[in-house]
Amino acid sequence: MKYQIKDHSKKRIRIHFCNEKLSREEAEILSYAFSSIPGVKKVTIYRATGGCALEYDCRPEDILDRLNRFRFENVDRFARIKEERISADEMKNRKLDQQLKNRLRLRILVETVADLALPMPVQLAYHVWQMITLRDL
Repeated sequence: MKYQIKDHSKKRIRIHFCNEKLSREEAEILSYAFSSIPGVKKVTIYRATGGCALEYDCRPEDILDRLNRFRFENVDRFARIKEERISADEMKNRKLDQQLKNRLRLRILVETVADLALPMPVQLAYHVWQMITLRDL
């Protein structure tokens, strides 16, 4: 992965990746990959600028070695490892992303309006159509 070190101190390093912006998935993968490095205390991802900051108390060479070996092509492997490590307690403590909350609110509003405004036969047809096209999930 191509990157550029923007700032470096004894306990913190700031890195800029060559792509301008990071997607939500890329940011999540980077956060998981770098937080799993022994000695890394905090990972801050800057999606808008395509960078991250790492606070650590290990050798900087360990972090640079992980950066040099990191590839987004290995996303499936990271996703599988992450899914295996999520406990039930972690799932209870997770919070929804604000963008996801907004999309869910809009979806619930559309469903409510459809149920209130449409006559019963049309509601039934609408919900049957939703069940048939449920493949999106």
